[in-house]
Amino acid sequence: MSRTFFDQPVERKTGINPLGLKNFDHVEFWVDSADQWRDFFVTKYGMTVRAYGDAQTGLKGRRAHVVGQGRVNFVVAEPQGAGPEADAVRAHLAKHGCGVRDVAFRVKDARHAFAESQRRGAHAVRDVVEDADTVNAAIAAYGDTIHTFVERKQHGQFLPGFQNVAGGIDDRDINFAMIDHIVANVDHMDTWVTYYEEVFGLDLFMHFDINTGRSALMSKVVSSTDGWIKMPINEPSSANSQIQEFLDQYSGPGVQHIALLTPNIILTIEEMRRMGQDFLDVPDSYYDQSFEDRVGKIDENKDELRKLRILVDRDNETGYLLQLFTKCVFTRPTLFFEVIQRKGKSVGFGEGNFRALFEAIEREQMKRGTL
Repeated sequence: MSRTFFDQPVERKTGINPLGLKNFDHVEFWVDSADQWRDFFVTKYGMTVRAYGDAQTGLKGRRAHVVGQGRVNFVVAEPQGAGPEADAVRAHLAKHGCGVRDVAFRVKDARHAFAESQRRGAHAVRDVVEDADTVNAAIAAYGDTIHTFVERKQHGQFLPGFQNVAGGIDDRDINFAMIDHIVANVDHMDTWVTYYEEVFGLDLFMHFDINTGRSALMSKVVSSTDGWIKMPINEPSSANSQIQEFLDQYSGPGVQHIALLTPNIILTIEEMRRMGQDFLDVPDSYYDQSFEDRVGKIDENKDELRKLRILVDRDNETGYLLQLFTKCVFTRPTLFFEVIQRKGKSVGFGEGNFRALFEAIEREQMKRGTL
């Protein structure tokens, strides 16, 4: 496998944040069954139900649950009733299957972010909506994905049309603190890198090309200067690439995976496996002598990592990350999740693990007969 990438950030535009971005606010999935996917995230990801919305609460065309843990908020929404809003959800499901509709950002001033993004070339999708707790508006992104800007004025209702739900008690070892990064698969990577640079003021942070000998991709990472928002953007560079398979199966660009940051990946993976989440397999050969040569001294026990099939990648002398990828969670082989823990000054994305990851995904492709 060949790969090239920048080990360090390149020409950071320190302090530039034209839209007033803070972090990821939430991710909204449009799904076939809101209750089923609520239960999926509660039972296998340790999340609790935080809010609910439907026609009775003022949510148009959708019936939705908000589930979350730490600073992670997922909305799982299904179509409800008649009208343009419900029709849009049904059309999205018919075209894409279950998937991410909205990658929402928390901002200092939603009106400013909405107006400034349009001045910089973005296209409006939903005009400003304001209530006592929030201000929000949305713009178009890659494919049928949108970005909502959310300004939270106080700790009140999640969004207009939702009612908060009393949270349960988290007494398990799954522990997610926040979204670490969100990865997009697109047809034309440089077009969208330029979009996020010019509209959002994000920086090109890292660039790498991957070729396993069977398939290939190119990826560039855009990031906010403070590092709270990181978005790798992939494009296929071979006809049988797993990125091309995603584009074919999803019928266009979309979110490929969401990385969830945990302070203890060993406890988290142990519990997720116990609760039935399937992960991509990693061969025993990954943990041979080259493992020590590749990652150097780490705090964790290698035998424990081998048992759980956790990957390790060193960024620099003082930082490394541990990660593992789930199998695709929806019926179509599209979206999956990453569990990640960062140690020291880790800033990378597991580039050194791409052989193991790619070979694991390629094995899944071969099972499906697409490679």
